[in-house]
Amino acid sequence: IPIGILNRCIKLTNEPPAGLKANLKRAWCFFSKEYIAEADSKTKSILFGLCHFHSVMMERKLFGPMGFNMKYPFSIGDLRDSATCLQNYMDNSGG
Repeated sequence: IPIGILNRCIKLTNEPPAGLKANLKRAWCFFSKEYIAEADSKTKSILFGLCHFHSVMMERKLFGPMGFNMKYPFSIGDLRDSATCLQNYMDNSGG
């Protein structure tokens, strides 16, 4: 893309919020109110743990090589897939 066009364009980025609390809120709000309301208390607790883990992982990315041995694009899709695995496990285990 030519530099002249880039200089005249509006640039948008989607960056995760700063701080553990903001990341935790963003991860928890990713799930709909209906999804959380339908879940039992055990599933809600584990889901909150997944959101907390996701938030910590997002914060650790800021430290670069001190945070991880290799770069991994941990994203909200990983949280979604983890929640799907949790739901499948809870449905199949009866608990």
